[in-house]
Amino acid sequence: MSDPGTPDVTSPTRFLLRTAAQQWRPMVVGSLVGTAWLLSQAVLPAAIGRAVDAGVVEGDSRALTRWSLLVLALAVVTAWAAIVRHRYGVTNWLTACFRTLQQVGRHTARAGTALTTRLPQGEVLASIASDGPRLADAFDVTQRAVASVAAVTVVAVLVLRTSVPIGLVILVGVPVVTALLLLVLRPLQERQRLHRKLSGELTSLGTDTVRGLRILRGIGGEEVFLDRYRAKSQQVRAAGVRVAAWESGLEALQVLVPGLLVAALVWAGARSTARGETSPGDLVALYGYAAFLTSPLRMLVEAADKYVRALVAARRLTTLLEVPPAVTDDGTAGTPGGALADPDSGVVAEAGELTAVVCDPPEDAAVLARRLTRFDDDTRATFGGVALRRLPVHEVRARVLLAEDDAQLFSGTVREQVDPEGRHTDAQVMAALEVADARDVLDLVDGGLAGTVTERGRSLSGGQRQRLALARVLAREPEALVLVEPTSAVDAHTEARIAGRLRTARAGRTTVVATASPLVLPQVDRVCWVRDGHVVARGRHADLLARDPGYRRFVTRDTADLPTPRTAPSAGGQA
Repeated sequence: MSDPGTPDVTSPTRFLLRTAAQQWRPMVVGSLVGTAWLLSQAVLPAAIGRAVDAGVVEGDSRALTRWSLLVLALAVVTAWAAIVRHRYGVTNWLTACFRTLQQVGRHTARAGTALTTRLPQGEVLASIASDGPRLADAFDVTQRAVASVAAVTVVAVLVLRTSVPIGLVILVGVPVVTALLLLVLRPLQERQRLHRKLSGELTSLGTDTVRGLRILRGIGGEEVFLDRYRAKSQQVRAAGVRVAAWESGLEALQVLVPGLLVAALVWAGARSTARGETSPGDLVALYGYAAFLTSPLRMLVEAADKYVRALVAARRLTTLLEVPPAVTDDGTAGTPGGALADPDSGVVAEAGELTAVVCDPPEDAAVLARRLTRFDDDTRATFGGVALRRLPVHEVRARVLLAEDDAQLFSGTVREQVDPEGRHTDAQVMAALEVADARDVLDLVDGGLAGTVTERGRSLSGGQRQRLALARVLAREPEALVLVEPTSAVDAHTEARIAGRLRTARAGRTTVVATASPLVLPQVDRVCWVRDGHVVARGRHADLLARDPGYRRFVTRDTADLPTPRTAPSAGGQA
């Protein structure tokens, strides 16, 4: 699919119109074919009525043959147009849906953490899962809406030529029927908007609960969050029931109200025929028109319903798409590379060295790592003496790679997990797995590198997932690599092996490891000891152990000289 371009997020309506303008050709063709599809059905009763009057009432067999052939031709046109119309309807739906998802995906990648700072994670997931398809429904139904308007107009003209009073019933009755049905849509829209909002909140709550499940189990809080999730899901269910009640009422009215109009047309036509004002063929045609009108009327109401849903979805999407990215791509400078430095903390990773950053408190490590790799515009970090803010984002991403401790795996082969872009040979992939001590993953799947890893690596342990993600970043061989707790989920023996292999594999390239592991720290060239956001000491691990008591206590977990914290009793009553 072509580049979706920049979406117009000034309003939901403009967003929809912009999307329509990008695919106007298939929409126009689909509308024309859809019009041919309905018009061939609209004039069919007229042809049948003429066949009755000329061929049956007047006994003209040749006229009956001619009109019968015309009815057959109209049936062929209807069948052909139905196939082509459906094809264009699906094309328009898919194009609008995937174009919207492209825009959301690209904006999500550009916005980064700014998106989840402004919006709940569940809201982003809900927009991708539901808002795109709902918005696309408007582009599928448009061609039927255009065709329905044309068909109702043609039927009104044909009936007026048969009987002016009956024609006026259509001209007045169709707008009244449509208006009555549209009255239901406004409260339905409000209930749909509330249901959509609650669904996003429920997704956010579920996502947060799953991500913190290990902690919840540790403090016995599963039941508390289960109760919260249960209560929120019941709110979503109740909102869904209210939406369903209005939708079922709308469906009933779509049958009842047009049915009343059909009954009125048939009654008026029968009385007119009984008085001799219209012929039997005209009565047959009038009945055909009345039966046919139920279809375009339902389509018009369906179009109005889907337009309302599309506006609700477009409103949510524009809210997401108007979030400004955390990083603006306006850099123009170039750099030969070199040391990676953060002036705010004083951390400096010399070119070609393996540098460890030990942070107290530990959560500061992730913030520092994001500054060193320019994941927001507030950073003053430099690369080779050049401010990262002056570099184009694509250059920073290509040369300075951040690997956080919560890297995700996706469904696919082991090879695709390590080399998703297919740039490396099997030998290079195996080398990356060796450094990350992840070759044991190959024993768990059938087919070696071609073996399948399930979504999010659910078939693997936490340590295996972490090592596979580490192999992925090592295979990229970036000029500068920043790792956050890359061995937090592995055992001591595995951690020691990874530390030694990492030093060898990254020799001559700039590497920063945010860790306090006593098994990794002896392997690094330099340690930056950071407390409260600032470097308080730097040097070799052994030297810092000898001369800095605070560093020694923090790294070795020696609490002999520290005050004993108060311990709250657990749920079971034990300390």
